[in-house]
Amino acid sequence: MNEVLRFFVVTVLGVILDIGIAYALHEQGDVPLAWAAVIGFVCAATMNYLLHQLWSFQGGTGALSFARAAKYAAVAGVTLGVRVMVVALLAIWTGGAYALLILICGAGVSFFVNFTLSKCFVFERNSAQGSAS
Repeated sequence: MNEVLRFFVVTVLGVILDIGIAYALHEQGDVPLAWAAVIGFVCAATMNYLLHQLWSFQGGTGALSFARAAKYAAVAGVTLGVRVMVVALLAIWTGGAYALLILICGAGVSFFVNFTLSKCFVFERNSAQGSAS
């Protein structure tokens, strides 16, 4: 299985976790949609980093790396910014209707941002491998 497909599989699992948490928080906990999207994203991003490091990008050492985790956190921050912007704009545009569809759209846009930045910046094959500390 190539790395784009592995990345996609991990990301789909992350999106299920992400949207499930966000939707439940919004619908059951009355958490504002943008904040629910942030919480779901952070939970999924943590799981995704671990799975991407250990499985998706197998060209690396497979060992966990503090330096790579820091890069992933930076990428996740940019991705989260894009996600929240899309969710907030769509929520304003629709008057808050269609929460699940809004969350899915935000996840879809952020997938492409995340893959591109992860591939080029975090898990690049010729980067210096960080230590596990």
